Amino acid sequence: MSTYSIRDLERIASTRAHTIRIWEQRYGLLEPERTDTNIRFYNDGHVKKLLNVCTLLNRGMKISHISQLSNAQIHSEIDRIISELQQTDEHIQAWINQAVIAIAAYDAQTFHKLFSDAVHRLGLIAVYEKILYPLLVRTGLMWTKDALLPAQEHFLSNLIRQKLFSAIDALPLAETSDQKWLLFLHEGEEHEIGLLFAYYLLLRTGKRAVYLGARVPYPDLQAVAHDTAPTHIYTFFVSNQPQNQTPELLGRLAEDFPNCRICFSGGVESPPNEPRISQIESIEQLFETIGTDAAHTTP
Repeated sequence: MSTYSIRDLERIASTRAHTIRIWEQRYGLLEPERTDTNIRFYNDGHVKKLLNVCTLLNRGMKISHISQLSNAQIHSEIDRIISELQQTDEHIQAWINQAVIAIAAYDAQTFHKLFSDAVHRLGLIAVYEKILYPLLVRTGLMWTKDALLPAQEHFLSNLIRQKLFSAIDALPLAETSDQKWLLFLHEGEEHEIGLLFAYYLLLRTGKRAVYLGARVPYPDLQAVAHDTAPTHIYTFFVSNQPQNQTPELLGRLAEDFPNCRICFSGGVESPPNEPRISQIESIEQLFETIGTDAAHTTP
């Protein structure tokens, strides 16, 4: 079982530590455990209860009323909220909270149900932007705690990858296109969910794309680019990189692939001053890049 400090709970639930303390003292909402040296700590059960409490608060329920509910009654209220989900921010937060609970318990069935319901109501693009990305950010805070948490990270990442691959498989492949994108992560980068979603968006807009995935050796990238003649090369920087490594890689890409636009997301504040290098910071920017470059591409 994982253990958490009050500061961990603050980050996970987006609720001030001072507020959590008041809830404990005034309402007995959580009863933290103590170490042999009398240091307070929390467990997975506390995290789950706190996330459920935050969901009920977002629905307008008073903390004084929530504190009087049994665990079974809280779960019943959460089930009712999920069954009445609408396209509002508070319901999106409810989805995220319930997904966190499912991941903590390795409950793939609940995650699949939540995901399918969200996609049905919002569409995959909105689900990625409003639910999956915030979920990854929040669980990233949880999964830095101990040896158990990386396994939960892999569990969630693989569930999301499965969903994206399924969505990609359902798309028709363009036989012709004014653009061909080559997508890769460099040898030190393995977090491919963002890149994989970009691949989905490109195929969805009718562009041709070659997806190489994570940890691609640079000579392999050169060989594939030689064989496929891409108009665009796209990469992501998610992990912390050694100083100057990211600008150096971007500069090398611009130099070695003079006929390509080099696109990237994340990882660097000062990219090389090269007009063919474009930083993409949102889904809207990716669509803008696709449309702008398409308008200026000679068939």
